[in-house]
Amino acid sequence: MPVPGDTFSLTDHEHLTVTTLTDDLLEVDARWDPSDDEPHPLPHRHPNQDEHFVVLEGELTARTDGVEHVLRAGDTIDVPRGTTHAMWNTHAGPTRATWQVRPALRTAEMWATLDGLRRAAGRMPTPEEGAAFLETYAPEFELAL
Repeated sequence: MPVPGDTFSLTDHEHLTVTTLTDDLLEVDARWDPSDDEPHPLPHRHPNQDEHFVVLEGELTARTDGVEHVLRAGDTIDVPRGTTHAMWNTHAGPTRATWQVRPALRTAEMWATLDGLRRAAGRMPTPEEGAAFLETYAPEFELAL
């Protein structure tokens, strides 16, 4: 079971450190490292959770329902449940943000599982490998392709 202080790498360039974990709130310190070769993350949605981001450093591009927003230090964005979105670093240096998920559900567990799958394979899971993962965490995460 994840606890505050745990760090997960969702990609080679996206790292999350849990700061608060209760039934009602998962909060992480998120860091996106710069990368010229990383494709934009896949659009997705959270059917049962709302997200709130506060950019602390750098520049974060957020695409929500097809509209791009460029967020800089001090900017915030709310992503209501069911909203299709994706976020990535558009800055030459690292981007940091506080990221809140309400309610927490099993999101920290989901991130720990994804981090473990990536480490074991040395890469992101293929769509076929990720099918069971997506089914298990469907209440928390849906791809929106």
